[in-house]
Amino acid sequence: MPFLRSIKVSALSILCFSASASSSSANDNVDTKKCKLYLAKSTIPNAGLGVFTSINLSPNDSIGNGDPAIPIVDLDFHNDGSSAAEDYHWLLDEYNWKATAAGYFMDLEAEKTSAHVTGMGALPNCHMRLKNIVESVNEYDTAGVTRGEPGIGAFTAYHNRKTFAIKPIGAGQELFVDYGKQWFLTRESYMGLVPLAESYPIATKFLDYFHLKDFLQKLMFSPESEQLMSDLWELIVSFPYKSRPQSALPKNLTAAKKAIEKGIYQTELWQSTRSLEELERDGKCIDNLRPGNSTILGAGRGAFAARFLPKLSMVRVQISEFDYSLFLEGSLVAPAPLLHIPDRDVLNMYADKIDPFTHEEYRDSSKLIGRQLLLNYCFGHRSSSMLLCPYGFQTAFINHNGISPNAKIIWSTDSMYHNSSFLEQPVKHFDNLWNPVLGFDYVALRDIQEGEEITINYGAQWEQAWTSHLQSWVPPKGYERFIPPQELNADRTSPLRTYHEDKTMYTDHIDLYCEFSNNSIEKKKRVWDEEEFNTNDHKVYRILERTKIHEEGEPDYYLYNVDLLVEIDGDVEHFMLYTVTNVPRDAISFYYKHYHSDMFVKGAFRHEMMIPDDIFPSAWQNLIKNKF
Repeated sequence: MPFLRSIKVSALSILCFSASASSSSANDNVDTKKCKLYLAKSTIPNAGLGVFTSINLSPNDSIGNGDPAIPIVDLDFHNDGSSAAEDYHWLLDEYNWKATAAGYFMDLEAEKTSAHVTGMGALPNCHMRLKNIVESVNEYDTAGVTRGEPGIGAFTAYHNRKTFAIKPIGAGQELFVDYGKQWFLTRESYMGLVPLAESYPIATKFLDYFHLKDFLQKLMFSPESEQLMSDLWELIVSFPYKSRPQSALPKNLTAAKKAIEKGIYQTELWQSTRSLEELERDGKCIDNLRPGNSTILGAGRGAFAARFLPKLSMVRVQISEFDYSLFLEGSLVAPAPLLHIPDRDVLNMYADKIDPFTHEEYRDSSKLIGRQLLLNYCFGHRSSSMLLCPYGFQTAFINHNGISPNAKIIWSTDSMYHNSSFLEQPVKHFDNLWNPVLGFDYVALRDIQEGEEITINYGAQWEQAWTSHLQSWVPPKGYERFIPPQELNADRTSPLRTYHEDKTMYTDHIDLYCEFSNNSIEKKKRVWDEEEFNTNDHKVYRILERTKIHEEGEPDYYLYNVDLLVEIDGDVEHFMLYTVTNVPRDAISFYYKHYHSDMFVKGAFRHEMMIPDDIFPSAWQNLIKNKF
């Protein structure tokens, strides 16, 4: 499996199992009519799209709104192959995150889980020297939809993955996140030697060591030597024996002069900034939407207009020496670059079998048991195997309205993220295409007021499937007594039952986890203290004892003695019991057992959104009509 994007999560960013909470920051009071985030061409050469701020940001400022994360489970198993070996086409490997970097305890959803995070989880680029934002982990809740309702499991419960500034960021700067060093090391064969954080000090020393800095400074004052300077710098950066420090050097003479005067860091900071005029002219506003609980019963979350969005958009056109204003129907609600999946069957999920001789699990391709939750967030067509998955900012929250939608999808006319020539290519052409080349625009069908929920028509086939689901829905057995783990985690005062009081350890769908560091286990430490917070999570085998603590002037609380299941020498198949005493309630969390969370509810709705017939390419119609 290829290395996915990863981040180090600080205490600031641990957001676990809470209801939809909002946080404020210095930039929350900025005029909502002004676009604060733009999608534009990245300042990194050949990096495609980038995200830019149009306002100044201070450290810890919140940027935009929280993103959803969609768990993708056991993908290699269900495809009987390896995405890393390209046994099947999976462009999302370039955009997905490790489950631990996206959602607290998301890695426990299944044997192997990754996370597809749209918006700020997919759009920003990584620059190891200029990293200026960090993303939190997701919260988990189902927006009020319970186990007894037909909408349960049809949308991701992981949401509100927030983005924060980690340093001062000037208006016009590109936003850069940290993909993790390993992401670049595993892609060297086709990305080349991308500079890492440690490459830049070496590049600076390289200049000083060879006295190029002083030499070029002298040449700067001799205009007739401009060509010599240019040739010399071209020789340096094109030296055939490549290295990551060499890649960190400025790529042209203008930037080299800047680096000599101000340093490489300041030079790249300067290069990573676009003017506000350029962003308004060439960029696309991506913060027109904000998430919230949908006004549609049972739909979970929805996307709401963050500002007034008119039906008509004004475009200024210059012809000769005259400027003209043209009004076009369908102002932009949100741009949506697309990730293509040429074979929709990669999202199929199958039952497993046990080999009687090796006792290893393998897929039973004769028993289809469901489809990945990601299917609900992609577009398709009944006559094609192609799926297109938008990764735009907040577009994953846009719900269906078959009667009076206020928006629709169209193919974008912006060549920045849409190449219309690919609409004429057959689906098989996309099997060898490893970068996104297509994009939708969500556009307004009428004036949309600030705060109004955005909806589109998912199509008649989708609506028919949803109606059939409502008619056939049977709630899971025992749903009336079901208590989700986020509700148990929210209660920090009620005593937890011990093994002697409840040998079932709560229910068959929940496990308990305790924070206790591996380092403490190696040192044979047995008594819990505050140093164990935010360390390693170990499964609780049983709660042995509970002690009520009374302190004068303070509310009573409980401490617990627990048996932990600790892996032996890193072997996930073998555990030992390890007893820890004096564990506080705040160090114990509940989460679903493997394959027991909401998205695994039997009969949970799965269906792609439909691309309208009038815009669907005939070249993609590679299936018999009405196959699905």
